[in-house]
Amino acid sequence: MSVLLLQVSYKNAKEALQFEQIEQLSRTHEIAQQYLNFRLKEAKQSLVTIGSVSNDEMTFNPLKNTILDYALWFELEQGEGPVLKKTFGSTVEGAQTLLFKNEHWELEQTPKGPALVIQIHVVSENKNGEKRNSLVKGGIYLKNNFSLVHGLRSASHAYAHYIIQDNTVLVSSLSLEEGVEETAQLVLEHKDPVFAQLGEFFSGDILPLRLEDGKSGLYLVTVSTTQGSQNWQESFKRTILFGLLCSLVICIAGTYFLHFWTHHSIRKLLDYAAGVRMGRQDIRYKPGTIYEFNSVGKVIEEMVGELSEQSKYITDMFEAGNSPIIAWDKDGSIRVMNNAMQRIFDLNNIDQIKTIDDFFALYPDSDARVACQDAHAGKATPALETITKTHNRTYYIVWSITPVRDIQENISGVICIGQDVTERRLAEGNLRLSSTVFDNTAEGIIITDHNAEIIDVNTAFSEITGFSREEVIGQNPRLMKSGRHSSEFYDEMWRKLNTNGFWRGEIWDRRKNGEEFPKWLSINACRNEKGKLTHYVAVFSDITDKKADEEKLEQLAHFDHLTGLPNRILFQDRLHTALARSRREKAHLAVLFVDLDRFKQINDTLGHRVGDLLLKEVSKRLLFSIREIDTVARLSGDEFTVILTDISSIEAVELIASRIVKSLGAPYFFEGHELFVSASVGIAIYPTDGENSVDLLRHADVAMYHAKEKGRNNYQFFNAEMNEKAQSQLSLANKLRVALNRKIIHPHYQLKVDTQLGKPVGLEALARWNDERGKPISPVHFIPVAEEHGLIGRLGKSVLNQVCIQIRMWQDMDVEFGSVAVNLSAQQFRDANLLNDIKEAIEDNRIDPTSLEVEVTENMVMDDVEDAIRILNDIKEMGLKIAIDDFGTGYSSLSYLKRFPVDTLKIDRTFIRDLTVDNDDAAIVSAIVSMAQKLEINVVAEGVETQEQVEFLRSINCNVVQGFLYAKPCAGGEVPLVWHRMIEEFKE
Repeated sequence: MSVLLLQVSYKNAKEALQFEQIEQLSRTHEIAQQYLNFRLKEAKQSLVTIGSVSNDEMTFNPLKNTILDYALWFELEQGEGPVLKKTFGSTVEGAQTLLFKNEHWELEQTPKGPALVIQIHVVSENKNGEKRNSLVKGGIYLKNNFSLVHGLRSASHAYAHYIIQDNTVLVSSLSLEEGVEETAQLVLEHKDPVFAQLGEFFSGDILPLRLEDGKSGLYLVTVSTTQGSQNWQESFKRTILFGLLCSLVICIAGTYFLHFWTHHSIRKLLDYAAGVRMGRQDIRYKPGTIYEFNSVGKVIEEMVGELSEQSKYITDMFEAGNSPIIAWDKDGSIRVMNNAMQRIFDLNNIDQIKTIDDFFALYPDSDARVACQDAHAGKATPALETITKTHNRTYYIVWSITPVRDIQENISGVICIGQDVTERRLAEGNLRLSSTVFDNTAEGIIITDHNAEIIDVNTAFSEITGFSREEVIGQNPRLMKSGRHSSEFYDEMWRKLNTNGFWRGEIWDRRKNGEEFPKWLSINACRNEKGKLTHYVAVFSDITDKKADEEKLEQLAHFDHLTGLPNRILFQDRLHTALARSRREKAHLAVLFVDLDRFKQINDTLGHRVGDLLLKEVSKRLLFSIREIDTVARLSGDEFTVILTDISSIEAVELIASRIVKSLGAPYFFEGHELFVSASVGIAIYPTDGENSVDLLRHADVAMYHAKEKGRNNYQFFNAEMNEKAQSQLSLANKLRVALNRKIIHPHYQLKVDTQLGKPVGLEALARWNDERGKPISPVHFIPVAEEHGLIGRLGKSVLNQVCIQIRMWQDMDVEFGSVAVNLSAQQFRDANLLNDIKEAIEDNRIDPTSLEVEVTENMVMDDVEDAIRILNDIKEMGLKIAIDDFGTGYSSLSYLKRFPVDTLKIDRTFIRDLTVDNDDAAIVSAIVSMAQKLEINVVAEGVETQEQVEFLRSINCNVVQGFLYAKPCAGGEVPLVWHRMIEEFKE
């Protein structure tokens, strides 16, 4: 007894001591943390004061009486970046870097070690009442900052404080008492609390330093002392004395009672217990001695042990089952209720359930009550299903209700044993629901066993394929095989299915009537809980109509509607392929640019019908003049291009060019008219005149214009003399670098107008540049130069930042502007810092991301489709809108278009320009608008300059337009006036 009291007292005293030490350490840490946050607030207010007072008014040291070691004052000037005006305190190299976020304490690495820094944006007024924007950055060096840690220790009254970052001690302060430093070192070593033991006085802990305005990443080691150890000693001494006293009293009283009782009853107890154990009926109690008392204790212990084991076995079996069990006597008093019963019926406080009537009061059920009454009358109910709803879930339980009888066969009570069938009922419901979905879904479904033999199909399968369920049960799905796919295709399909557990893709099959059809198929492998394959489930849909629409759009997108020749998109694709082959085989190819002379005069004089007939005939003559391996394409209007591959000599190119000039120069006869046109042909040779499609086409175009200068009706090869234009571009590139350094290229904004709503709905930012004489330089000239000379990235970032600043100004002025579109170049789009540049511009100016839209071109996203999808998704997740610019001029697969997270398609101005006079352009624009509407993508028409174009666009439900008809690009300050004027003009 004494030992037990000592053990309990020791344990309680030790736990109380540790709890008290933890409380003391937590309070000490919290005081130090509050002190640090208070001093940080003082420092933050000092930075606000620096930003609010002008340079000439600063007659005091703003860092005095603060924990700041240095401060930097930047002034924000309109259209320029932050300018450092003044420094305070001890600054080091690298501290002048601005932070990404304001009002937020952060850790910054400096030559002096880690520093706790913050940046404040202050708006103030000078003496003239003018607003001034400032950025003030302040910092606190943490390495060896003894004044800071001494302040923490003075405020918290701790015996020691260590400031830690990444397991490195930055600064420490500790008293000289013995044991303080050892305690702190133990905390640093184990990263856990250290408690004072008997005879010790110091305890320690390490906890994170939490800042109210930021995340520090710092930890604070605290060493403190409590009176708990002294209290523990006194308590333990008192417990020892009390335990000894209790032991003495117990020994005296025990000796007396043992002598009195055992001498008279031990023999009787021993004989009786042994007789009971042997099953004797005539056993009688006889007195015994102390020796026999020990034997009696052993006999009783064995009996109790056996009974306990049996009782425990029965109890564990009763409580371990998942079946609810409840029993009551003939008076209705509950005698038994296991854990499953309490769990299912949510009986947390079973003391409130004394009788079966109390139970039915909580969960009334007339059928169950009648069955219980029948059991009292002697009638058992073998199966009664009940539905019980608790606040957690619904249970379905099947009960067996049986009367309990005593040895005289009288009914003494009732026992109810239930079986929880909830999961079975839910599974049955899900099975019925799955069956309904299986039979009524619009997609065909095939279920096979692990050997791929069909065991079931749904109604949609029969409607799509024509096969009935009875015809395919037991068959292999290959009975619908079309024969279009190779064995390698199916081998690869099965390989992916067995490796990944699923396969999805497009496949051609055959209906019962022999008709082949395309379908989108998804196959999943089903495995049991042991991972063994049991079934395959295939879901497919008939995409015949979709394929027909895609082929029609593909035809419109890649072939000229009038002549049937490849259009610009397909021409670029074939040229790209031809260049790749020529590089691989180190062969030459030629690009010919063919332009008809005086075609416009014929078209205007005799009408578009004759003009169309002429273009068709020209197409035929061009095809007749080249080889079968060559390509002829119509770019637009009367412009044609030719790709000559596998050329053996310049003479061979001259022969074909001469044949083209001669063939196109022969007379044409249409509707009684004899017509004469000639052709000017420009020729560029790969790789002499260019190694990519852009250079070759541009040089061929330059050579074609040179042919026109030579009198038309001839051909010219591109040569070095034509490079004068390149020299002028180099000069322009140098001027562009100077302009970017001086920040004199600014965005102008052109309105996007909804002609149906009669109001502007957004803006597009366009870079504008005036030379030193104030003469505007067209972006048509300097944008290509910027791309060729690697300046487009700087230009794009500059425009993006200026646009975000302008949006912030419009938002502060409560000006309506919709959203602003910013063009991304190909170099910008592939720049690894693009997302950070956009995020930084948005956060620095605190603008709504939805007010910003980025525009990319078709060719830009098609260079690397998967990477483009990833970049566009990242931009989309930031909240920006996405538009594809110059749509229709590139070569984009329609299957990829639906994967891009695109909000808007902008139809290129080349299709809009001749929209009302060129049936091909009209057909392409109509197809683009129709496709976008089906994909739920917005459409904007660029380059709208006439009312006739607007009327046509409105007739095909393209209502949002952009062009000189409504507004020319203007500076940001003029946008509100132009916006309001446009609304008023529509009202009139």
